Amino acid sequence: MTPRIESLLQIMQTFDAWGIAKLLGHIDEAKSNIAKLAAMGSADDTMEAKAIELHISSIVYMALHHATATKLQSTYDRVWEGGGPFWMAMKTGQLTYGQAEHELGFLRQCIEADLEKRLFAFLDPRRVEIFWAMEKNWKDIFAQIPDAKRDIEDAHNAYMTELYTATIFHLMRVAEHGLRILAKKLRVSLALRHRGHVVPIDYAEWQKVLDAIKNKLDKIKLKPSGPKRGALLEKFSDAGQHCLFMKDIWRNAISHARQPYNESEAKAALDRVHGFMQFVAKEFAG
Repeated sequence: MTPRIESLLQIMQTFDAWGIAKLLGHIDEAKSNIAKLAAMGSADDTMEAKAIELHISSIVYMALHHATATKLQSTYDRVWEGGGPFWMAMKTGQLTYGQAEHELGFLRQCIEADLEKRLFAFLDPRRVEIFWAMEKNWKDIFAQIPDAKRDIEDAHNAYMTELYTATIFHLMRVAEHGLRILAKKLRVSLALRHRGHVVPIDYAEWQKVLDAIKNKLDKIKLKPSGPKRGALLEKFSDAGQHCLFMKDIWRNAISHARQPYNESEAKAALDRVHGFMQFVAKEFAG
């Protein structure tokens, strides 16, 4: 099955939890009734067709239904039509009361063992709400910077499942998209050099890109007062603050190399990177 996010109600409906619970109840009731008959000296007696119909048939077919629908392999192996041991014993009419008691007990064990293999993760509703709100809150960024969408989704998935260090990893990749767009708009590529050669923005290190952006913003501040300088400063005034935070993320990632992030750090980064990407999408992307 493909991993998916479902509510508890959906899980109960998908796996027919009520139907499986009823099946287990029927098995317990039939086993109890047959055990009483076996204890009275009928253990080695072959069950009559009416007794099999009353105590066994419906249980075998119910088990086959749930085993097929929910992929309960061990259960299916016991009751599949044409070869399952319990099914064969029922159909041949050679089932004793003692064997029936044993088969019912073993069938229950198979169902329980199969259910143990069906694992579900409980997600904190607070973090799930943030995940469900992603499409709405990040829609402008998705539209303007589509290349960042996969990492944005992965960051939310990681946060929702309490993988906070992974959240930061993907958020750094998200921020990198915005950072490089900003660097291109500021035309800082000439400042990115290595051994005398200009390094393309897409291949430059974070630290060098951040430093180049800061230097560019400082030069804008030094321009003579006037409408042009005012317009540039108005447009790029927030860029400096955002870049300082991006620099903090980069530094923290280095210092956290051997320590995991916690929830509050991941949530703070999620909010700040969203603000940064919203700023870039509105002012520079497209």
